[in-house]
Amino acid sequence: MSASLENTIKTINGTEISNSRIQVVVDLDENHTKPNLAMILTDALGNEISRSLIMGMIESHLEFTLHVRVPDAQPPLQLTGITFIEEDKPIDSKNVTVTRLA
Repeated sequence: MSASLENTIKTINGTEISNSRIQVVVDLDENHTKPNLAMILTDALGNEISRSLIMGMIESHLEFTLHVRVPDAQPPLQLTGITFIEEDKPIDSKNVTVTRLA
């Protein structure tokens, strides 16, 4: 299997915890080779409202809270995950709409 296929993103989920926090769950392919992971949160206008960068992921499953630093971000929010080894050379990416609480 090539390194690119080993570093694919299986799933991404984003759930709004509050107006300023998003619970993020990411699963990579089990045979990954410790890629870097960029998580980017954008609003309905495409403005970046939060970003997290995880260097050299060891586990294939990751859960964390992403803090929204922009007040009054316009929903729906989009969460994009990108795996890479070398900067500016993405291996895989996935995009999901953040689930809002009722």
